[in-house]
Amino acid sequence: MSSQIKSEICEMVTNPLNEISAKTGDSSYQVFSDFLDLTISSFSGDEQQYSTRIERYRTDGHDMATVKNLLQLHAKALSGLVVGLEQTNEDVLGAVYEHYSATSDNFAQHFTPGSVSGTMAEIAFPDEDKICDASPDDPLLIGDLSGCGSGNLLLESADRLQNIRRDCPAIYVGWDIDPDCAKMCVINFVLNGLPGYVLQGDTLRLQVNRCWKIEPTNLSQEKMPVSEIPDGDQKDIINKLTTI
Repeated sequence: MSSQIKSEICEMVTNPLNEISAKTGDSSYQVFSDFLDLTISSFSGDEQQYSTRIERYRTDGHDMATVKNLLQLHAKALSGLVVGLEQTNEDVLGAVYEHYSATSDNFAQHFTPGSVSGTMAEIAFPDEDKICDASPDDPLLIGDLSGCGSGNLLLESADRLQNIRRDCPAIYVGWDIDPDCAKMCVINFVLNGLPGYVLQGDTLRLQVNRCWKIEPTNLSQEKMPVSEIPDGDQKDIINKLTTI
């Protein structure tokens, strides 16, 4: 998976983030976490969350010129992520996460290697009849509910489906207990044009702390690609998704 991505691809994201760490003294993990939050806030139009990050930088003693520079570096990292994805069609975000040792060494996280996730996607893939019968009113539901990580298995499934039936309606669902993993999955859904839901919480207990809806959009549309589902509206969605 991500470990096979060339270092220069990852560096388009990590170099700006490392520069933020050097300027602020924040750990690489904190900077990466801020990057995820700022990226999702830009995809959802959440000005409050965006302002919260700015206020934290101000509280830490940085003047507005420095804060502006830090935000520009976050934007540069996002631009690097987009370019890296275009060049590789791989899970660059997952590679960056692993680069910062945010997986097994520190948090008992173990990402599935690409070769394995590809095989898993093939095994769990809907049969041909379901693919042929899928319609906008009754789309396929393709999910990874056992710990989706950055969404690599779902990206593999989407790529496979495109090769079989390019116009096949499908809804993708990711569920992970780790907040950063869930946020990475949201970002990967947006950048890869996958419609669906990402849930953060304990799958075994059907506990959901946060739930995002992702709807592919383009610059000509005013609607943002990410919206967060309020607590009161989550139950019906969970009941539907757990039938996968």
